Amino acid sequence: MTAFKHPINDSLNKILDRLEYLIKQSKLKNNQDPKYVILDNADILQLFKISSKTASNWREEGILPYSQIKGKLYYKLSDIHSIIDNHYSVKKK
Repeated sequence: MTAFKHPINDSLNKILDRLEYLIKQSKLKNNQDPKYVILDNADILQLFKISSKTASNWREEGILPYSQIKGKLYYKLSDIHSIIDNHYSVKKK
């Protein structure tokens, strides 16, 4: 059975690859558990290749959990990974 190719699945796979890369880099640099790795808003915009307005919409809709400290937004890498896992789907023929 051949896998069904869809642009959304390709995009999700690219995001997962980047997440895995970030996790590996954080472990190498900080030797930290990925659940304690914190990303800022710029990281999220770059990771998902989205605009700041899209990120804002995702936060307002409850899709993107975050913390805000004095106007600066922070995200847990573990939450981002969960978002990808929860929205991942494979269309069957």
